Amino acid sequence: MFATLRLCRSNRTYMTLYRQLPLRQNSNGPFHRMTGLLKHLTGTQVTLHTSQRQRKHRRPSSHVVLSRCLSSAAAENGYSLCRDPETGDAISVAEHYKKYGFVIAKDLLSHHEVSSLMEEMLDICRGKRGSIPGMVSSDCEETDEEVLQKYLCIHFPHKISEKISGLVKEPKTVSVLQQCIGPNVKAMQTMMFMKGPGKRGQACHQDEYYIPTRDRSLCASWVALDDATIENGCIWIIPKSHQRGIIYPMNDQHNDERFDSSGESIGYNYPDSAWQPVELRSGSAVFFNGYLLHRSLPNKSNWFRRAFANHYMSAESLLPWTNDGRFDIKDDMRDFIMVCGKDPYADLKPQHSFTQPFVRAEVRKQGAVFNEVI
Repeated sequence: MFATLRLCRSNRTYMTLYRQLPLRQNSNGPFHRMTGLLKHLTGTQVTLHTSQRQRKHRRPSSHVVLSRCLSSAAAENGYSLCRDPETGDAISVAEHYKKYGFVIAKDLLSHHEVSSLMEEMLDICRGKRGSIPGMVSSDCEETDEEVLQKYLCIHFPHKISEKISGLVKEPKTVSVLQQCIGPNVKAMQTMMFMKGPGKRGQACHQDEYYIPTRDRSLCASWVALDDATIENGCIWIIPKSHQRGIIYPMNDQHNDERFDSSGESIGYNYPDSAWQPVELRSGSAVFFNGYLLHRSLPNKSNWFRRAFANHYMSAESLLPWTNDGRFDIKDDMRDFIMVCGKDPYADLKPQHSFTQPFVRAEVRKQGAVFNEVI
């Protein structure tokens, strides 16, 4: 990381050093040792400033909004407790999810897992996993950043990627899902967000509007690969907004240039102050109920906000999901990954392949039926 070390005497800066060293919070970090040494040698006051060049890598604050998982030390035991933001008491993941409509899992993925998924995302965008409708060709001379900047979001990448299919069934993720949904869980959708600088956010919506389960069991996991901050367009939620049990009407033709081609929920009647940002460190995730109102704003930083959003539900429930009319489904869309437990309909209904990857359109063309690049 680049940082600027300034040696000052009588308010005059007379030397600036640049070093590619990590900044530390403890007193034994390299910059603290360096500043102490230089002060001893020169007799000058030494101050430390973060370089403007490094803003794209700025991490969010060490706390996350409203909730923090407490028992993450033993990964094999999964995540089991959260801090209730109203009482300060330790409560179960299931209780927090039921009360507030979401739960945050810190450090769900390791640094190695995050790096591996970033590489897979780039390979998909370069066409190394096969052609996807809406993708444009890229050549070897294009930088990684230029390739990723072409796309906002790709749906169903698990169809062409074993790594992403593995992410869907990641053990710690499964532990949280079993507490939020139950013992039998299936996943029907994955989404891969690149969201480069200047890319739009997504307007307020509820996932159950698009993916209607019979038992209201829909749960999204939103996993940050980059640090997700207010600046680069993190998720915003209205805690407890799932409790009303209402699916609000959707305006499919909004003209808000902050948001992509997806629709916008209307009539929900919460004040602007109800919105809460969910800033996440790389590798952390937020799980939220399908009825919870949520949105994201544009990326105003000069770096990416890469993330995966996967959708899960109880395997006991049928899924009458047509994906905005793409599928001819009457009662149950049986194209899914069985995440854990048993499929109670396995002997009654075979699985069929309906979903295929596509590129989400940032701006919907006039007359377009779907929000995808054609």
